[in-house]
Amino acid sequence: MSEKSTILPMFKSWLQRGKQHFQSIPILIWSNALTILFLSLLSIYAKVKSKGAGIESLFSDPFYLSTFYLGWLTSISEILWCTAIALCLFTSFLLPQKSNRIFRGFLWGSSVVMLLLFLDDRFRLTLMLCAFFGTCKLVKVSVYGIYGLMLISYGFIFSRTIRQTPYVPLLVSFFLFGFSSAIDVAPISGRGIHAMLEDGTKLIGLINLTIYF
Repeated sequence: MSEKSTILPMFKSWLQRGKQHFQSIPILIWSNALTILFLSLLSIYAKVKSKGAGIESLFSDPFYLSTFYLGWLTSISEILWCTAIALCLFTSFLLPQKSNRIFRGFLWGSSVVMLLLFLDDRFRLTLMLCAFFGTCKLVKVSVYGIYGLMLISYGFIFSRTIRQTPYVPLLVSFFLFGFSSAIDVAPISGRGIHAMLEDGTKLIGLINLTIYF
């Protein structure tokens, strides 16, 4: 009974804090709502019209020209990655050298973490390791575990700086990246459902990450 009485106020406090952080950046609310609405409508359309392969194509690599919309959402994700990285790097260069050292370190650390994740996402480094070792699921679990430890270490090192910002969108993006990684190794057979749960959640996470920075 005492545990429930402790957890409930803590949960309400987190909800209130998340509400305040999102309200401080109104574009976050609209971008998340519109993206979720767009992806939901796509999912309904794919389900009704049996267009799961078409949904998967939106998140595919744009290597073929036979389908005009191939890789559109993947390209948007890559633009968001680059935007967030560029914001951190340029801001760190613009800040005065003799002041804001802690914040400059936070921006540099953030850009390095995002650059590693972007390079893996762009050049499919994890899939290359899968092809090299031949045990794809084990490789993915190991790589995602390393990324998880990296994000936890990042949060621990820069926790003081992060707490001075509206950090809930950052936590939401990390959670969605973890969910996307879990879906990647989960045995889900439906092509459209798998693409929407894996790449759709990652897209929403990137929107939160980019607008946060």
